[in-house]
Amino acid sequence: MRVNWVKAAALAVAFMGAGVAQAQDIVVPIDMAAPVRLVAPAEGIAIGNPAIAGVSVQNDTLLFITGRSYGATNLVVVGRGGRTLFNGRIIVTSDDSGVVTLTRGSETLRLACAPQCRPRPDIGDSTAAFDAVTNQITTRASVAGASRTGN
Repeated sequence: MRVNWVKAAALAVAFMGAGVAQAQDIVVPIDMAAPVRLVAPAEGIAIGNPAIAGVSVQNDTLLFITGRSYGATNLVVVGRGGRTLFNGRIIVTSDDSGVVTLTRGSETLRLACAPQCRPRPDIGDSTAAFDAVTNQITTRASVAGASRTGN
């Protein structure tokens, strides 16, 4: 069964409060984060494939799951005495709201249109389009960083 990450996090808290490990899918869009609150302190955390999703530990009862690449992996969180607090799948999907996909032959380019359309590099874009946009983003970020430090 699939649910969105907000519902999954709420269900995780409800089930863990009853002493039952949660085994619910958490669906998170790529490049977005989803909070997971635990009712007991975590002592161990494992993500099956960190290339698909990352886990950021804020404290012993609050985690953030970040979608890194499309696909599915799993998250296991254990507490005191090795008790399983959470054991479920993390499914990383696309967030295509406001996105237009252009396809010319085998070349693909995505545009974020809110309200004007600008290139938005994504997995599956043609190499030329992806590299051109990411190089512009990197250059822009380094120029912005240099201006903040006074260089």
